[in-house]
Amino acid sequence: MAERGEPLSDRELEVLNRLAVGESNKAIADGLSISPLTVKTHLRNIYTKLGVSTRTEAMTVALQQGVVAVQTADGQATADERPPTTDGGVTSEEKTADDRPQTTVEESPSSVVRRPSSFDAHRWRNLSLALLGLLALLVSIFSFVQWREGALLAPTPEPFAEQTLGDTRWLSSRPLPEARAGRAAAAIGLDVYLIGGESAAGVSDAVAILDTQTRQWRQATAKPTAVSAATAAELFGEIYVPGGATAGGAPTTVVEAYSPAQNAWRRVAPLPQPVAGGLAVVDGGFLFVLGGRDEAGALDTAFIYDPAADNWRPIAPLPAPRADAAGGALLGMIYVVGGRDGEGPQDSCFVYDPAADGWDECPAMLLPRAGAGATVLLNKLYVVGGAAGPEAAHGEVYEPNSRTWTVLDAPPGSGGWTEPGVAHVEARIYALGGHVGESLSDATLIYAPLAYQTFIPAAPSDVEE
Repeated sequence: MAERGEPLSDRELEVLNRLAVGESNKAIADGLSISPLTVKTHLRNIYTKLGVSTRTEAMTVALQQGVVAVQTADGQATADERPPTTDGGVTSEEKTADDRPQTTVEESPSSVVRRPSSFDAHRWRNLSLALLGLLALLVSIFSFVQWREGALLAPTPEPFAEQTLGDTRWLSSRPLPEARAGRAAAAIGLDVYLIGGESAAGVSDAVAILDTQTRQWRQATAKPTAVSAATAAELFGEIYVPGGATAGGAPTTVVEAYSPAQNAWRRVAPLPQPVAGGLAVVDGGFLFVLGGRDEAGALDTAFIYDPAADNWRPIAPLPAPRADAAGGALLGMIYVVGGRDGEGPQDSCFVYDPAADGWDECPAMLLPRAGAGATVLLNKLYVVGGAAGPEAAHGEVYEPNSRTWTVLDAPPGSGGWTEPGVAHVEARIYALGGHVGESLSDATLIYAPLAYQTFIPAAPSDVEE
């Protein structure tokens, strides 16, 4: 047990000196590599030996006795570090405690120079990291806003006025950034996305986005796998592009999904087999890929993708092989119209019932079509392009309740129009690019379906009603 008046040990002097510069028990423990409990034990011994009961009293007595190593305000050594002096033949070391100047902490000319504690260092480090994080967040937000408005490193495009085309219900809007043919188009919100396809430079990985309110185009992150002969469908806020033909023309199993919110792509489970020219349709929270072609020719295969399980499984095959068909989900059924069977464009219409996993036939189209674009709007299936020859310019509309096809008027000069990207925003249908004859198109065309349409009853069908 420590006793009053007993000399302080070396370790107790170390603790007392750290106490003099304002360190906490934890800081003292960290500095001396001992536990806080050991620090408390040393402090109790110091209090007992100095005859005090508080830290302040301990410091007062220590300063009076000159046993702590502190600096004066002018940087001179403390009392216990000064050389002995003589006073009438008596050294300072021989003076008694009563002969030494009696000063308190407040009266002493010495001032304790406080060193930054570990708490201060941690606090400043955390504050610096927080400021850096805030700066990075502000830069990210600013960059995203600039990208979203299409103003990053590019001037703001001039306003563009839509033009009515002849006496039709078609309008022309701002052209594509480059001429392109490809049916991988989809809409989310007020934006229309055209993905990949064929450009003058070859198979494209570009993603062009049309803001239908400002009529301005901007570029998004390129698709990791460039493909043509693909279609696209929106599922839970992402745009899926299954399969397609790569730069060498070979069908692929790759399936990639684009997130507009993150402006980023991710790869999901691949198709069970390579498919190009397949039809992508979303219904009931699932993605369907219907028909298409592989190296051997047109396919009758059909697959369904479950995004929750990230897997594919086969469903009932089509009644006949079809590649480059159009279609969509309508009133709980999935329609596959036109396409190629390996010999040429077809006018067939197949309808799939997901609940029964079975196919039926619907009335044939007015013209054989392959490479048409399609979208479902107002409970009707709109089919645009895909027919061969300048005399076959019009599109078609299928009404499932009456099981009839009607003519959809076409924009002037659109004969032989194939491979357009088609999607709708609100009550307007957007048809983007495509082939017109042998040429690539950069046209952005808009159709307002609430227009007069010529009614042409479908030809009698052999299918029983």
